[in-house]
Amino acid sequence: MGGNILIPAKQYKKIKQFITEYLEGKKRRVRKYTFSSATEAKCRFFTNAYLIIKAKRGFSLLGVKRDYQRGRISLKDANHIIFIIMTTKKPKGKTSSWASRISLFYHKRWLIETGFSDLNRINWRWKLNHDKVRYLDILARILLYNSWKMNKMLIKKSQAKDRVFKTWTLNQNQDSLKKAFLSLEKKSREVIG
Repeated sequence: MGGNILIPAKQYKKIKQFITEYLEGKKRRVRKYTFSSATEAKCRFFTNAYLIIKAKRGFSLLGVKRDYQRGRISLKDANHIIFIIMTTKKPKGKTSSWASRISLFYHKRWLIETGFSDLNRINWRWKLNHDKVRYLDILARILLYNSWKMNKMLIKKSQAKDRVFKTWTLNQNQDSLKKAFLSLEKKSREVIG
């Protein structure tokens, strides 16, 4: 329909080959690629796409390439760290800065998409006719989240004295709250009964 496309590329054999060629220093991080439908298709189409090789968050693309060339990581490990963005937008200006701009735009777009999927996932619980149930659901979530943050802060303060730091996850917090409520329930039954 004439609009530009910006999507992650699946790790097909050809895509893996592009990553390998980049890691070995044979090709650059931006490649032109002719994307086409299957050869058996009744109506075939072809379009030029540009592939941008990118490292996952927390990794440097040049660092991954350097580590691979020095033998510190395997090709399989590098393939888990690296992904490819496919776009039909033609490069403008210097290709490295264009690739960075497209990557940032893709990151923003990804955050928007995951935000909408989170909203859709949460909304199904709220398709109730009773406002009180919705309010109770939101209240329980807020209380759970706040207790997790407070417990996390208290644990960090206590660990700072010992200089041993461990993460405190939401699941650990839920488990500890469950144990606390069960022990309170047990004590109240003993007092009553």
